[in-house]
Amino acid sequence: MELDNVRPAEVVFKEKLFASEFSEVFLTVVRGQQCVMKVARPLIDYSSRTRSTTIAMSQIANSTFHTFESTAYPSFERARNIVSNGIVPSILLAPCSSLIQSHASPYLRTFVIDEYPPSAIFLEYIPNLEMLGLNNYTQARMNKFLEGIREIHKALVEHGDPKPRNMLIVKDDPERVVWIDFNRANTYDEHRITDRERAFLDEEEETVEGLKMCLRETGNQSQSNASDNLDDDYVASRSETIKAAQALLAVGCYYAIFSSQGLCWCLL
Repeated sequence: MELDNVRPAEVVFKEKLFASEFSEVFLTVVRGQQCVMKVARPLIDYSSRTRSTTIAMSQIANSTFHTFESTAYPSFERARNIVSNGIVPSILLAPCSSLIQSHASPYLRTFVIDEYPPSAIFLEYIPNLEMLGLNNYTQARMNKFLEGIREIHKALVEHGDPKPRNMLIVKDDPERVVWIDFNRANTYDEHRITDRERAFLDEEEETVEGLKMCLRETGNQSQSNASDNLDDDYVASRSETIKAAQALLAVGCYYAIFSSQGLCWCLL
């Protein structure tokens, strides 16, 4: 159910789910409905700007952080199956800053001293989510992620950050996976999209396909013993690959390269 004309008193904070220098994410209840509230600061270096320029840039940035995400959702809605099939959470309330400015909750105390107000966006809360990792990876789930990113691309939206930290599985539902965080998304116009922009979509799909191959390779190697035709150096190298994969997936950052020599991992 979408939310309209929400008053500060209607937002009940339950829990802080995430915090960084620029944003915080809360579990809230609004009119009896559980929501994820994402609050973000303007991403601007104020020190190098005059006050008049800073005010103008702050207004732009304050909307831009969430505008990328909220701009993608009309394309998702037009595609019909992206939100309805649960590929992404539904958006409940578009970006707003007035709600933050007038809210007195202690959960927002870190934003009180900010010179310029943050903005907030409300999204569907999906319980029992966890980040994709070696402990919950299956081929079926990875296929679902691939199907999901392809549907997102059909809507001409480039996610912009296709890493495991933004790829969630539902613990009690082996069939459902969810793409989140479209803060870096690019939404293209079907009448103006260029060949280069279509190439960006293709490259992003290849990135997800590469992750699928990495996870499959790592899973196969972790479950199998070294065969007789593999030398000790090769086995040791594969063992190190598995350890590296586990470490990189733990922080949600990866980059994979396949070659004739095997699998290589690099930290982004």
